[in-house]
Amino acid sequence: MATHGFQALAHESNDLVLAAHFNDHGTRLVTGSADHRLRVFDLDAEESWDCTDLWRGHNGEVVDVKWNGSAMGQVLGSIGEDLKLKIWKEDPSQVRRGGRRFSLIFSQSSGHSVVYSSLDFVNLRHETYLAVITRDGLLSLLEPVNPEKFDDWNEIDQVLVCGDHVSRGVETSFKVAFQQTERPNRAAISAGLSKTILSIAVTAMADVKIYRLGKMGYSGEGQYKIQYPTAELTGAEGLVRDVAWSQETFRVHDWIATASADGYIRIYEMWMPNNSELNVQQTPATLKKAISTATGAGPDEASKATTRAPSGIGAGLAGVSLTDSLTTSSYSNMRHEWKLVDKIKHEGVWRVEWLRGSHTIISTGDSGRARLWKQTYDGKWLEFADFGPEE
Repeated sequence: MATHGFQALAHESNDLVLAAHFNDHGTRLVTGSADHRLRVFDLDAEESWDCTDLWRGHNGEVVDVKWNGSAMGQVLGSIGEDLKLKIWKEDPSQVRRGGRRFSLIFSQSSGHSVVYSSLDFVNLRHETYLAVITRDGLLSLLEPVNPEKFDDWNEIDQVLVCGDHVSRGVETSFKVAFQQTERPNRAAISAGLSKTILSIAVTAMADVKIYRLGKMGYSGEGQYKIQYPTAELTGAEGLVRDVAWSQETFRVHDWIATASADGYIRIYEMWMPNNSELNVQQTPATLKKAISTATGAGPDEASKATTRAPSGIGAGLAGVSLTDSLTTSSYSNMRHEWKLVDKIKHEGVWRVEWLRGSHTIISTGDSGRARLWKQTYDGKWLEFADFGPEE
């Protein structure tokens, strides 16, 4: 029977639920708990949540869990206090609640005895990527060897987001979030950003670092590389606990929301200045100068970028811009501009998310209540709903 508001799930455990994630359609929920177990719930025809399976996923508390995109099969990833990253795939032929419906198809350790703290998937057309970060700030980007099986993954690149490993014993906050859109907003593309760019937001203690990852080489060749952040969002007076991208791309800027230990939600606008000199009418000589000016690249690096660049006519025939063939470091050095739009008080906030297809932010925290926020005509963000499990 359909019910409205909160529904209590039969979780069958007194231990804390430490992570939860819905699939793209909102019909499946996976949770990770302090009892080391993963649980998957499905929404049935009567709009009730039924436990499909539960199993011991880690030899330690489950830190984070995420579904991969629904178009890529029923695959999920989890990380735990046992230093493991694990990928699971559903086998519908297995009996429900038998503990074997989700099979372990891949596992790896962090490599330097530090626990993973966050993971996220992104799907660009037929390609899947996974980002994972440790509690000392080591960010890794992975891709599957076979994009149809997900049973083996290559580590493409790594970077220490704080420049070095954070010392043990220090309270840290590192979380990773992909921009879950097929391409950047149109204004960023017009300003020179490739349509195939990967965008990652990473909480780095009290700041948020934005990475734009381009493929090395021309016409989609090569692999994505992590270089320097294109923006660093500052202003928090405590650890940034969560970060989320708005999924709208029709605006001239990106919206990014954060939740901080200082008890505030912050909303940022970020955009890429229009580098008008980077266009398909440039000759190699003038393009070299434009790249050097716009990105800060040295003469040698700019020369390499222009060497791989097609002519204006060739770029037009290929359906790409000259900036599609810039080196990865050129992408990363295309600095973005940003501003803090608003700061909202939410004492004890831990999580923040944009509701899909809307301008609405939902936040949760120590109170156990969900609060919804929306922007008014004068640009301020105000709360318009507040509800809890008892309602």
